[in-house]
Amino acid sequence: MNFFYLLKDFQLLFFRDRSSRYFISATILGLMFSLAVILCSLALMDGFGVTLKKSLNAGSGEIILTANSGFFELNENEVKDLNNFPIQTKIPMLRTQSFANKDEKGKAVFVVGVDEGVEKLDNGLFMPKENEVIIGDLLAENLGVKKGDTLKFSFSAGKLGERYLPTNAVLRVVDIIPFKIHEYRNRFVYVNLDHIQKLLGVGKKINIMSLRLEPEYRTINKINEVVSDMRSVFYYEFTVAPYWSDFATFLKAVEFEKYMISIVFSIVVILAIFNCLAFIIFSKERRSQEIFLLYAIGLSPSKFKTLWVVQNVGIWLLAFLGSLICVEIFDYLLGTLDIFSLPTNVYHLSRIELYLAFKDIFAVGAISLALILFLTYLVLKRLDSKSMAQGLREEFS
Repeated sequence: MNFFYLLKDFQLLFFRDRSSRYFISATILGLMFSLAVILCSLALMDGFGVTLKKSLNAGSGEIILTANSGFFELNENEVKDLNNFPIQTKIPMLRTQSFANKDEKGKAVFVVGVDEGVEKLDNGLFMPKENEVIIGDLLAENLGVKKGDTLKFSFSAGKLGERYLPTNAVLRVVDIIPFKIHEYRNRFVYVNLDHIQKLLGVGKKINIMSLRLEPEYRTINKINEVVSDMRSVFYYEFTVAPYWSDFATFLKAVEFEKYMISIVFSIVVILAIFNCLAFIIFSKERRSQEIFLLYAIGLSPSKFKTLWVVQNVGIWLLAFLGSLICVEIFDYLLGTLDIFSLPTNVYHLSRIELYLAFKDIFAVGAISLALILFLTYLVLKRLDSKSMAQGLREEFS
């Protein structure tokens, strides 16, 4: 308890006048906002990748299996090989292109045939009936349709007897879903798998198999491990890819941009650290008389150093905790204010969430604390260069 009373008196020594209190408040606020800027930039980039992957995962399983020869139907040996992997559900899909039109409006779309297995994805999708279709909200808005309306689809790959002809289908809109990915909202439609197979004349064949893994294998690292193992087995027949493979290059670009922006914003933190240095030097010069007087009445230099280090660590701690609060406030504003909405045709998402990894929090906190301690050490080293007698003579002469 004696140490805490001593620390309290020590604080009164440095902050008893108004100018010192203003200076320390400005120093803490400057460091707090500087740390918040770099933490928000890291969380923004990580949050974009996490949100994009989460949204992509909602539209399919963790692994996408595509035959190198086009349409396929799993044989007995391939089924046995797949059963050796931690796969919870196999979801057959048939994906093709079509042109959807309503009255005088039309749009090229991707048509995905699904069966009842799609309900295992927990994304609001279900298997439409034979003459039904599920579309995204932006597509419905662009074509001016609502639930219960009909859409006409024209498929270029239709086949009738020995002549290749366009295949047309009129489907009723059974549901309109606000997907998170822009392409899903604007370009993807979901129909009954059996119906699309009949329309295209491919029998029971599909061209995509979506694989839902066991829950314990749904992390990024586990998915990559399973993908690598499956590629060693199906290296000739199939292309095996994680669900984010179509956006892999885009995600790498975001990761690179994260580090570049972090380097730029580090300059802001360095400037705030120099403000801390200015405060430390100001405190030392402003209270030199009191410091050497404390030495003279019995306060040991080692205890004084400990008090000053604790004080500066406290300043850093207040700023760091304040920066974490700023991150939470920004995260809330990011999810509620329209000013922070993204152009979906560029970033694929309308909104993102901040994701601040512990390693980023630790790195930013550790580096800023190390700089504060280093600056404190330099100032204390300068005090050590003077003896008590020399200091008293200079300060009270």
